Amino acid sequence: MRPVSESTLRKSFVNCTKGAAQRINIPKEVLNADTEERIFLAWSDPKSPQKAYLVAETSSGVRGLVMTRKKAPTKGGARMCQFCLTLHSSTGVSMFSIPTSKSSQDNYGSLGTYICTDLDCTAYVTGKKKPEGIRQMDESLSVEERIERTRSNVVGLIERVEESRNARS
Repeated sequence: MRPVSESTLRKSFVNCTKGAAQRINIPKEVLNADTEERIFLAWSDPKSPQKAYLVAETSSGVRGLVMTRKKAPTKGGARMCQFCLTLHSSTGVSMFSIPTSKSSQDNYGSLGTYICTDLDCTAYVTGKKKPEGIRQMDESLSVEERIERTRSNVVGLIERVEESRNARS
C-alpha cells in the first residue's frame, strides 16, 4: 500500500459522513506506519475498542470502512478470518459489522464478516505471526499469492459496501 496522509485517510471512508470521518481517532502509529509493508491499514479506536477502521487501495483509489466489533463468542472451536484465511481460536477472530445504509436507524443496512481480532492479517499472511494452538492448513500458494488473495478479499468487501450504499441512494 502506498503512503497516505491523514487527510486522505479521513476522506477515504465510504460508509460514514464527512463529519464522522473528521472525528475518527487515528493513532500516531497508524499515521507513521510503514505502509509499503502493509496489505491494508486497520486499527481499533483506543478510546472505543469496539470501533475499528480499515483502509485499502482499490481501483477507485484509497477507500476506508468504519466497522463495529461484536463481542467474541466464548465457546471453543476454531474460526477463520475472511481476509487472510488464517485459522484462530474463537477469540482470535471477531465478527465485524459494517454499516451500508446511509441512515443510522436502518439496522438491516449492514454487512458482517469475520476478521482477525487484532486486525493484523498482513503479519499472518507473511508468516511474521502465527496463531497459538491452532494448526494452519497447508497451502501451495506463495507469500505473494497469499498477499494478493488477502488484498482481493479486502477490496471485494469495500466494493460490496460501496455498491450496497449506491443501490440504496
